[in-house]
Amino acid sequence: MFEKLVADHLRSKHGKVEFPISTDDITTLIERDVADLDQYADLTGYGSGVEGVTEFTRTGKPKVSISNDVHRFENRLRTTLTHEYGHVILHAYLFALEQRQLPVDGNRKPNAIYCKRDTIITASKTDWMEWQAGYVSGAALMPRTYLKVIGDIQQQRNIYGPSSPTSENGVALINAVVIGFAVSREAATVRLKILGILGQELASGNLFS
Repeated sequence: MFEKLVADHLRSKHGKVEFPISTDDITTLIERDVADLDQYADLTGYGSGVEGVTEFTRTGKPKVSISNDVHRFENRLRTTLTHEYGHVILHAYLFALEQRQLPVDGNRKPNAIYCKRDTIITASKTDWMEWQAGYVSGAALMPRTYLKVIGDIQQQRNIYGPSSPTSENGVALINAVVIGFAVSREAATVRLKILGILGQELASGNLFS
């Protein structure tokens, strides 16, 4: 679903699908589905580490705000943008249909999701809305269908099954994704783990058991 959204957007704009997707193309994709995108917001009032906010309404499209601080790092900006887009695509119905209210503190609103840097990429499945938004971010920036470079490296290195992230093969796979898709090492590592490309290596004797 998410890969198709991105591919269709790129095809509509450029007549072809190529990665890495540009930050401008990410921005125009989000702007299509939100009421407002503020990329230079001051989010310090919502607490330490908040880098993205998606605010929902019962009617109309959500509003997305990105911390001004994120713009110091291009890959970080791209990850934050696509993460918030995940909330837009997956979670708007919760607030529209169920009038969902989230627990709040300080001046936070119960109809908004506040995303911190330490959960934008590596949220656990127990924090299910953050995990889902993180999954969308990975799928948008590093679509499985377009990870041909991974298959090439696996073939060149005779890799069968998952590679440890710290092994020579694992590092080569991560580096290829970082370079080919303009993402951070952390984002590339999480995506490859989700796809089963990185993980605990199988013992050679059990490879075909």
